[in-house]
Amino acid sequence: MRVRTITALLLGTSCVFSLVHAADPVFEWKSLGRAIYLVHGGTLADRQVATQQDRKLSIVIDGQPAKDIFDSIGPDMPETCSGDKGDRTRDKGGIQCTFTATDKGTKDGPYRCWIGLDLRTGSSVGLVSC
Repeated sequence: MRVRTITALLLGTSCVFSLVHAADPVFEWKSLGRAIYLVHGGTLADRQVATQQDRKLSIVIDGQPAKDIFDSIGPDMPETCSGDKGDRTRDKGGIQCTFTATDKGTKDGPYRCWIGLDLRTGSSVGLVSC
């Protein structure tokens, strides 16, 4: 009888913690909505057909999700690929994000992030070059 009571208390406590955690906005899943991906070999600049030995995943994200990532991986790099005034680049491992000042009013917006993964090893890889 005592074991059943303890088990019921543990299950009840677990359910309460699960409900509280699920309602926590900090852990709310957000839609990428604006993402596309490509499975390939080589780099983005020199794409090859993916093989068993060379298989990478590139993900490109625009809009608010890209801004959220951009804001999380600072600081800015000292130089950008474009060299245009107001453009910004941030880079961490297999993630590179850009802010393009001239795209501020466009549908896709000024933020764009590229995420690269080596599908054979699971390691992040930088795939974007100027």
